[in-house]
Amino acid sequence: MKYQKYLVLTFVAALFLPMLSAKSAEMTKGEFNIDSVDYIELDQQTELGFETSDYLPEGFDPYQEDVSIKSLNFIEEDAIDLGFETKDYLPEDFNPYKE
Repeated sequence: MKYQKYLVLTFVAALFLPMLSAKSAEMTKGEFNIDSVDYIELDQQTELGFETSDYLPEGFDPYQEDVSIKSLNFIEEDAIDLGFETKDYLPEDFNPYKE
């Protein structure tokens, strides 16, 4: 009987052994640095069939240094009528933007 206990204990220890050497991923909260993003640049030239400069604003420079994630414009959709009041189905003081 002791032999079985030692065998089971050894088996369980062998299962947990890889967890001891695993490194924990640490996420730090802070500002996002856009310069830390690695971009893959392709050397291929793609022919689109039209002149792209006709559709870009004057003075557009894709390689300018001053790029901020806060300067991106997002398209916000107008409110959609679902045909019923959603507040009736949510808890009191519900805030989807609260952490």
